[in-house]
Amino acid sequence: MKIAVCVKYVPVVSRIQFDYEKKTIIRDGVPSEINPFDLLGLVRAVEMKTNPDDQVVVISMGPPNAKEGLTQCLALGADRAVLITDRALAGSDTLATARALALALERENPELIICGRNSADAETGQVGPEIAELMNIPHVGQVRKLDLDEDRTSFLAERVTDEGFQVIRCSFPALACVTEGIATETYPSKEELDRAQEMLVEELTCAQLSSDPSQFGAEGSPTYVQDIRLVEPDRLGIIIEADSPEASAAQIAELLKGRLLELAANDLSPNAASVSGRYPDSRDQSIWVVAETFQGGLRRVTSEMLGKARELTATTKSEVAAVLLGEAQEVLINELAAQGADRVLTLDNSSVGPVYCVAVAHALAEAIKTAQPYAVLFASTADGRDLASRIAARLSLGLTGDAIDLEIDDEGRLVQLKPALGGNVLAPILSKTLPNLVTLRPGLLTPQAPEPSSKATVEALAIPAFDGSDIQLVEAHLEEDPAGIALSQAPVVLGVGMGIGGPENLPRIYEMAGSIGASIATTRNAVHSGWLAHQIQVGISGRTIAPKVYLSVGIRGAFNHTVGIQKAGVIIAINKNRRAAIFKAADYGIIGDWDEYLPSLVEALRPVLSDITLT
Repeated sequence: MKIAVCVKYVPVVSRIQFDYEKKTIIRDGVPSEINPFDLLGLVRAVEMKTNPDDQVVVISMGPPNAKEGLTQCLALGADRAVLITDRALAGSDTLATARALALALERENPELIICGRNSADAETGQVGPEIAELMNIPHVGQVRKLDLDEDRTSFLAERVTDEGFQVIRCSFPALACVTEGIATETYPSKEELDRAQEMLVEELTCAQLSSDPSQFGAEGSPTYVQDIRLVEPDRLGIIIEADSPEASAAQIAELLKGRLLELAANDLSPNAASVSGRYPDSRDQSIWVVAETFQGGLRRVTSEMLGKARELTATTKSEVAAVLLGEAQEVLINELAAQGADRVLTLDNSSVGPVYCVAVAHALAEAIKTAQPYAVLFASTADGRDLASRIAARLSLGLTGDAIDLEIDDEGRLVQLKPALGGNVLAPILSKTLPNLVTLRPGLLTPQAPEPSSKATVEALAIPAFDGSDIQLVEAHLEEDPAGIALSQAPVVLGVGMGIGGPENLPRIYEMAGSIGASIATTRNAVHSGWLAHQIQVGISGRTIAPKVYLSVGIRGAFNHTVGIQKAGVIIAINKNRRAAIFKAADYGIIGDWDEYLPSLVEALRPVLSDITLT
């Protein structure tokens, strides 16, 4: 059996510096590493070698110095390493990258391809599903557990969802995008590295992959970055050093009260955006929203996307169409109409598989190709990312992942604003192709005020007969804490990290959070240690949240967490390490043990937060 692992050699994002005056990124002296998710995938691939003829090959696309990362992969047990390196690859977006990797993978003809869920620098999570679509094979994303079936012709995977996890069976050839939990972080010894230095890293150029150079690099990329906007930190960074926990708490409570009043005075956006005009009879430049549902109702992110779509149609003067995957329930159709949809396109996938399966992606891609809307909006959820990526690859369209907002410029182009490099950079991305495809992070946009009397026309989309290889949903498990369901819209959130000492302290944390009406959030390390569920993880590989107040307790403050709280109104941090990065990301900080300071702080904040949690 041959397993191919796609790896990316990325800069250590936490080491990148920014010159906010010159608006430049300082990369000099920044070391690189194998993307952490890719490294976990490699470790699991090596673990799966059980027969003498099993082989693991690692494939990377990058500059010549990426050989250093591939040597590390060889030291960890990979049998071969291949580097696609060529100046013609400069400027490649995710689709151009996926094309190059897919062509190299076709030369290898592996049964299983493993990719990381996303890269630490770009954070898109698109390349894996796009490779699968280009190679016409199924894929499973967000995989935390991967085992071969006894006959070694398929695998069984646990796929993390926004509600819990699914068990998926998939026949080979197939691709899996892996996340935390798939394997234990492992690093090679000096002896293993010395051995790997003697091994050959094979090199491929674009000419060896294809006679058509136009599909690579900037020319072959349907998206491009217009410019780069550095996001300068705007937190107050005030450290409170009072004589006692009670005095510190009283001081922060008074400061918070004033800060909330100040933010409220500057906030010109109401809880619900004003209702924009409707253009139900205009399908030219239509904006489609792929709806997401949960337990018989619409997810809030669907209302957020519909609100943004209605805002955009003030410029396009076109309809908003919602795509409803699943049974055409009247209650959902009416709710979509009330939230801004002029037309509802239903696509019943109940007989073919999950919403991100190959059959559904092909059916929706065909509908998009036929209708040619101006834009199609997906949620940046496990399902939304996978579905959008396959459609983009199938139709050779540009896709911007994890955007936080959308604008239409003076030339009528959709500007898709995407954070990168830990949120320190905001990249306005444009597409050379139409329709524009984009996934939007939940919790950051404002729904429009509902119009309960509105009605939408309904049309059914067909799913053509599909006889190719596809995934099979074996089981679905709900693990979501009720607080986790509402986390993306919670006004007050208490985030807990490894600094609380251990899971035995969580009951007390939950009790204090409940007393101030706060939802609980956590970090990747706490989830990886089994303390809390992935569904309440905040950061690059979790949720993005925008509470009015975020209380950080025992959280170190690494960029992969703080990128998920940048939209918070006020951030308060407790950490006993004076040099913890969280204090740079916070408005108010207390240096001390949470066990000593949190009870007094919660007591002092209760009257200040009561008005927030009731609204």
